[in-house]
Amino acid sequence: MRVTAAGAAFCFFFISALSLPAAPAQSVSLSAAYDLAQKSSDAVQLKVLALQKTRIAVQEASSNVWPHVDLQASGAYLTNPPQGYTVAAGSLGSFSPAIPAHTPPFGNPNPIPLGPAISFPANDLIIGAQKPSVVSVTASLSQPLFTWGKIKNAVDAAGLAVDAAGNDLLVQRRDMDRQVHRSYFGALLAQESAKVLLRLRDTTAQIAADRQTAFEQGTVTRESVLQAKSDLATVGARLAEAQQSESTARENLGVLTGLEPSTIELATGWSTALPSLDEAALRATALAASTDMAAGRTRAGLAQKKLAIAKGGAMLLPDVSLGLSFNVTGQEDSWDVTSWNWTGSSWSYDLIISVGLKMSVFDGLASYARIGEARKDAEMAATGLGETEKLVRVGMRSAIDAAVKADAAVNEKQAAVDYAAERLKNARVSFQNGVASQDDERGSDIMDGTAELDLLFALYTREETMADIEQMTGERLGVNP
Repeated sequence: MRVTAAGAAFCFFFISALSLPAAPAQSVSLSAAYDLAQKSSDAVQLKVLALQKTRIAVQEASSNVWPHVDLQASGAYLTNPPQGYTVAAGSLGSFSPAIPAHTPPFGNPNPIPLGPAISFPANDLIIGAQKPSVVSVTASLSQPLFTWGKIKNAVDAAGLAVDAAGNDLLVQRRDMDRQVHRSYFGALLAQESAKVLLRLRDTTAQIAADRQTAFEQGTVTRESVLQAKSDLATVGARLAEAQQSESTARENLGVLTGLEPSTIELATGWSTALPSLDEAALRATALAASTDMAAGRTRAGLAQKKLAIAKGGAMLLPDVSLGLSFNVTGQEDSWDVTSWNWTGSSWSYDLIISVGLKMSVFDGLASYARIGEARKDAEMAATGLGETEKLVRVGMRSAIDAAVKADAAVNEKQAAVDYAAERLKNARVSFQNGVASQDDERGSDIMDGTAELDLLFALYTREETMADIEQMTGERLGVNP
């Protein structure tokens, strides 16, 4: 047989893949799954970033309390500055100093010159010319003095936004725990159900085979055979459903925790019992820990702050601020870059100190309309908070109701399992002693498996009700082994 190089390479990689060791199994408890999900969740990380952003927004709002300083600097060069007007030397006349003349007989009738004549102006004079280089520097400071509480209320509102973001993070963390809990026990339910269904499939397959043999021998009707095959198909469908549910739940759990789904071993089993539920204490805890209540309180606080800000912006309420402005302007003939010196400089300086008032004199009563809207928002937030409190109370009552009923269902199904197990044991003994038929034994086996499936679903339902209480109170009940 001829083997090509490509075929040899394929065989090598195929054999290598078969020889690769399987990923080691990881025993994961429910508590560990919670921690892993919190660390690896992108949704939680987004809420953390949102919380950090709101904290920065508080810093931004607080910056309005402090003075703001602005600096502006500019330099310009005039390529064709005004040349001005030239007054030529001597164009305004001249003056010759001399000793005054005296009439005889007391003196010389002619004046005696003392020096050369003085011209006005002595040199050419340029009037109105501008220098080519202009430098301007302006530094200004503004400080709010009194704003009717608008700045303080804005800072407080930004702080409430931090509380809202923190509450959103808490909601996301609780939702993440809820998803982990559902996936974890969903996988456990499907895993344990598949084991029972595998046993039931073998039993129903044996019954179907025996019915087929009996039908061929003429001892049973075709209807009995079809019924056995229908039972087998039903068990097969439920087995396929359980296997697919387990794969889906494990995949979800792997995505949440960041683990490989096929390597996860569920280390936490079903809760051994329902803990004692003190409804009054749980209701008080739920009200204190409720994220809905926290969100309602934050909304009410924000509404009050917005109302205060709207009142501070009403007509005829002036904002007072202090302003300082320092200006420096200079014109230069030339600029020596190497020595950083100017020649022929002319500089001017000015410091302006001002106290400003700014207010709205008339705005068409828009500010009063804003105050009215903000007041209604505050009333709505207060009403919504009261409604939320009622919903939390009702929600806790419903959760406790469901938990108690689920626990009673577990006890009921456990009793049925005990009865079915005892009946199966007796049927096997009777079959071995020739007192009962094999059909009776297999029927008892099916009854036992069905009771186990019902118990598993009841256990899962109880876990779900306990998880609801945990989500509302933010506390772990801690009854898992």
